[in-house]
Amino acid sequence: MRSRRRSTLPTAVSSSPAEQGAPALRVAVVGVSTDPLTCGVRDHATLLARALEAHGVSSSLHWLSREERTLAGSRRELDAFAHELGSALAASPPDAVLLHYSAFTFSFRGVPLFVPAVLSGVRRSRAPLVTVLHEYAYPWGRAGLRGTVWAITQRAFLLELARASAALVVTADFRASELAARRWLPRRRIEVAPVFSNLPEPRRGGADTAQQTAAVGLFGYASEGTSVEVALDALRLLREQGRAVELRLLGAPGADSEGGRAWCAAAAARGVDAALSFTGWVSAQELADALAACDGLLFADSSGPTSRKTTLAASLASGSPLVAIDGPRRWQALADAEAARIVAPTAQALADGIGALLEDEAERARLGERGRAFAQREMSVERAAQVLAQLLRAIA
Repeated sequence: MRSRRRSTLPTAVSSSPAEQGAPALRVAVVGVSTDPLTCGVRDHATLLARALEAHGVSSSLHWLSREERTLAGSRRELDAFAHELGSALAASPPDAVLLHYSAFTFSFRGVPLFVPAVLSGVRRSRAPLVTVLHEYAYPWGRAGLRGTVWAITQRAFLLELARASAALVVTADFRASELAARRWLPRRRIEVAPVFSNLPEPRRGGADTAQQTAAVGLFGYASEGTSVEVALDALRLLREQGRAVELRLLGAPGADSEGGRAWCAAAAARGVDAALSFTGWVSAQELADALAACDGLLFADSSGPTSRKTTLAASLASGSPLVAIDGPRRWQALADAEAARIVAPTAQALADGIGALLEDEAERARLGERGRAFAQREMSVERAAQVLAQLLRAIA
């Protein structure tokens, strides 16, 4: 089953000394993407499958990159994928199925109508299902009536997904607590596996000290919940203080996108548009290099720095010092390790935090090193693979 849209990519078993003597496991990894070029969940699933090899777990990847945009076309596409998935799993039953779930990729206009089709294909294997919940339900209270529809329907289909699953994996402690507290969900084993960076190691480290203008980078600027106003107001304050600093928006979607144009308009309204730049879409290696080349990085999600954000993992892993605005979902382990400078979610606090960091080269180096060490310890693919391997053996 290999084509531009559907792929089954077997990987060989490679056992580490710690896994020798344990029975090998065969796992079918299943998921859906809506963008054939950039999909963080697909990259996460692929890297995790490779890392699981060291734990005696071999994987076959069954992934659909959606192309249809109409409801009828999407139904045909998902039904065909589910049929091919079911046939492949029935012909070669795995010991377990690992489903990577993000609600919007299984949806039409935000309603996850295609969950039943994929589950029908999974059930033909008769193997226990472990579901990794990347984005399982839209938050309440956002996007008006449309957001309410998303929140209700995505929770309804989450119920069906949880019923079909033997265990669930989430990427943050607070999500595990939320799911465990939902009385309308069936009781399932829940494990936490923080996300990890999908980027390679940078080819160079550290900013160019010969540059006259300090570069502060922001990865994930187009994500919902990013505090655009706070970031740009902080940039304006820094410039008014006479600091030569620019804000680099790193990675996709670039300036010529809805999100990019919104940033440009907001920057122009504050008179800092000349201090705003975009890399646009670049290769994974170029993006890793761009993160490492910044004097500092900014994490500006209004929920605070959490273990569910790949952009946080990549920023920390780059070795560049990170300043993050605080929020209700702050990851306490990150704060305790002082792996990032966490400031109040105001423009003044952010400007002060960035300004103090830019003045102290030694502290920048120390903070960057603490961030990298934290990422290697708490937000690595090896850590996630260990959690998943233990769970898969217990379930299978």
